[in-house]
Amino acid sequence: MVKCEECGKEFPSERSLHAHLKSHKLKIKDYYYKYFPRRDKYDNELIKFVNKESYFVTDFNNKNNLKKWMSHVEPPVAKEYFKNFLIGRKEKKDLEFAPCQVELRSLMSPSVAYYQKVFGDYNKICEEVGLSTKYKIISEPLGYYPEKYKNEKIYIDTREQQPLDIIGVNTEVKGLKYGDYALSNKELTCNCYIERKSIQDLIGTLSGGYERFCNEIERAESENANLIVLIENDYNSSLMFHKMKRTYKKNVRTNPQHIFHNIRTLIQEYPNIQFLFVKDRIESERVMKRIFFSNCEYKDVDLQYAYDLKLL
Repeated sequence: MVKCEECGKEFPSERSLHAHLKSHKLKIKDYYYKYFPRRDKYDNELIKFVNKESYFVTDFNNKNNLKKWMSHVEPPVAKEYFKNFLIGRKEKKDLEFAPCQVELRSLMSPSVAYYQKVFGDYNKICEEVGLSTKYKIISEPLGYYPEKYKNEKIYIDTREQQPLDIIGVNTEVKGLKYGDYALSNKELTCNCYIERKSIQDLIGTLSGGYERFCNEIERAESENANLIVLIENDYNSSLMFHKMKRTYKKNVRTNPQHIFHNIRTLIQEYPNIQFLFVKDRIESERVMKRIFFSNCEYKDVDLQYAYDLKLL
């Protein structure tokens, strides 16, 4: 039973409690502000109410306040807070793997680099709280061995409508089971397939096309294929796509929170997939070759982390 703090009456569910609040002429957010006020750890302003679940787990109203708080507190305070953050994510979301760069940047959390700086070893702190690690933390650029692949082609899927102009590499249009690009000798890339997407494509795939995309990932997983989703849009603007008018008009039933929630879910459920946000088509072409010609080193690396640190 859930008790109404305004009148003391009890209800069988939060939904019925929230409906009851109308009798008190109280909006849901005002009810929680009145009886369960929560304040931003940096500026002490009330936490913005979106829904009850997020309200009770949010400590900052925006990333800027988080960053300002991080710059003001002593390292031991930050270490305790972010260790508890990882523990909370593990318990609430039943996580198996340490959050990667794409996941952390979509949450009210610093990036992998900050954890690396504060704790000395991001993977070690994740293992301490019971999270398995998938990637090693690199400090040198990903290996690049184009000479090893000079006799190979890059296959381009027949359904690719605006294929990249891949400079210096022979290409061939060919039907692929999944992804848009693959090397002719898949053993040399440890069976790597790259699926290229615009931000509009990503939104459609992870909203209305979500189930179909899950089936595609599962087909790839059944054949031990590694799938990399390469998005031609920088990460920060992708988090704000609802403010891009031409992008958002066609997708009014979704929002960045929903799309990035689905991305985090896929990353945790399928160990054979990575998402990588890059600046534009030119970067896509460059990064694709870096991945294909890495002698399979890409498999052990958090690609978004490497890209953000200019190691890819």
